[in-house]
Amino acid sequence: MVTLWLPSPEGAVKLNTDASMTREKISGGGLLLDHEGKLIFAFYKEFGDVNVLTTKSLALLHGLLFCDRGWVQRLLVEVDSAGLVQLLDSGALAKWPLCNSLWRIRGLLQSFNATAKHIFREANTAAYKLATMGSQDDFFSTSLQYLPREIMVTLLLDSRGVPVVRTQCRRE
Repeated sequence: MVTLWLPSPEGAVKLNTDASMTREKISGGGLLLDHEGKLIFAFYKEFGDVNVLTTKSLALLHGLLFCDRGWVQRLLVEVDSAGLVQLLDSGALAKWPLCNSLWRIRGLLQSFNATAKHIFREANTAAYKLATMGSQDDFFSTSLQYLPREIMVTLLLDSRGVPVVRTQCRRE
């Protein structure tokens, strides 16, 4: 299957976030792009010892908190966690600390009149690469020049509409 990152409509911006869990680090990252795929901001943050769904929710929460600083008029949100999107849409509660994150995310999404949408990881590559950056410190930038080269290349390819092949394994 072929998939690609799609830009937001003119006048809107798009927030993509993702999370990474390795033995060394539990972290998240994301970026806000305009309708031409130009960077507004990018971030990376470590979260400590939490589970996968909580990590993904914290990455989204931090991205939304950065958006709440005044960069956004019209917001689209994409994450590659169908489970997180379902939890947000259902209004369901969860165990702490996920419950607190869900509550805060719902409030921020409502304030932006936005919803979170699920996309495949292959269409969320730049956010995934930010989440797996493995920086020594939390990172925030509004400038493309401070991003690692592989993320800059991914953003360029995404803004040009270059598709990515999504491979699926069949279970028999």
